[in-house]
Amino acid sequence: MKRHLLLLVFILVANFSFSQSKVTLKGYVIRPFGEYAVGDTVTVWGTRKNINTGAVQYYIRSSFGEYRYFNEDRISLLGNDLDFWEKVWMENRAETINKKGWERGLRQELIEDAMDYYSQALANNMVLQDDMLYDYIYQLIYSIHPLSMLKDRTSDFSLVILNSTEHIAFSFDNGMIVLTTGLIASTDSENELNLILAQCIAHAVLEHNLVNLNEVVRAERRARIWGTVATLAAATAMAVDEVNNGVLHDYSLATDFGMSVYFLSSQVLDNLGAGYSSEQQLMAKRIASQFMDEHPQVNFLDDQQYLNTIASAISITAWQEYHLKNYSYAQLLALKLADARLASDIDYLLLSRIQRRKSNEMESNQLALDYLHIARKMALDPLPELDKEEGLVYARLQQHEKSKAAYLKYRDSLLEMKEQGKNVDAELRMINQYLQRNLGQDAAAMLKPTLDLD
Repeated sequence: MKRHLLLLVFILVANFSFSQSKVTLKGYVIRPFGEYAVGDTVTVWGTRKNINTGAVQYYIRSSFGEYRYFNEDRISLLGNDLDFWEKVWMENRAETINKKGWERGLRQELIEDAMDYYSQALANNMVLQDDMLYDYIYQLIYSIHPLSMLKDRTSDFSLVILNSTEHIAFSFDNGMIVLTTGLIASTDSENELNLILAQCIAHAVLEHNLVNLNEVVRAERRARIWGTVATLAAATAMAVDEVNNGVLHDYSLATDFGMSVYFLSSQVLDNLGAGYSSEQQLMAKRIASQFMDEHPQVNFLDDQQYLNTIASAISITAWQEYHLKNYSYAQLLALKLADARLASDIDYLLLSRIQRRKSNEMESNQLALDYLHIARKMALDPLPELDKEEGLVYARLQQHEKSKAAYLKYRDSLLEMKEQGKNVDAELRMINQYLQRNLGQDAAAMLKPTLDLD
């Protein structure tokens, strides 16, 4: 009777109770131990698994203030419906939190680091803008971890996707998960991405950033990180401006000039507490794999649907790899979309450019031209780069009249953009010079109105 009354009372309270800012569980004794008799209620301050037997053990404090672990066969938890991640937290963090407290000062530092990281990435044009991809990955995150995290204050997961070819994922203590387009593009199934997300979630639940944070260097740490970023940002802005001066649709992002390499460097990650040790990586992977084995229902898209959803990340990564001269990998990514009938006009433009970079055989040049024809059929808006690319390919195919016609059409587009106030002078000058050399005496009459550029 006493057991049933206790169960009725405690089943009405939440699984977790916050006593003096400590997270605990409630249970009752089913086998006597120490000073406790059958039916006594106890507070469980943490859990663990016995490394020898695998049995669950509960962390109990005696009336004398001593803590000890006791096997689960002596205690029955009340309202024991903890979800997967609550169990992970109780097994790995509860004991430390109840001993050391929440270390709120260090946690606040980590929150500020996360906000600084995001604002700096945003200011340097590194953050991907793709609402559909974000919404999809948010769905995955909350399928994996639907509740708020156990922190000193309510914390939910958030997402930042960086435009970068680096294959990196990590998380901050406040639940901000950072992925790169390169990493997303490298996955072939929803299950692969879910495993990556579950690993990031595991790092946040296990609080590896907090564990790794070195309080002694935290003041100089922030100056070191963002002072270097400010210097890089100035150099990057100049480089991007140079590239974009005359380039219309080139996906020449800041990643090509080292900004993302720095943002994702081991130096920065170490200073943010996200330079996880091999042991931490293995632990997070083990927990993520365990979660996926126990919750296969979080995968809801087949491989084709998944590829369609992440197509924008694949396209961006392909262009970035192209600009980094990694032509074979860029081609692999673009063909991945084309083979699945998910490629857009700019993807076929890229395939044509790569084809020119990798070969000068007649068949290869014809394939490059075929890609351009497909791109032109698909284009919903004018894409002047197609005219320029056609001019280059026709020249290779010795079809010089068609080449000149394509360049003239490209030049007309440049003139329109110049009238709209866009800085295309360098590109226009290059095309004018080419046409002057190839049109001979006719060039003066055709091109003279625009020879004197401002």
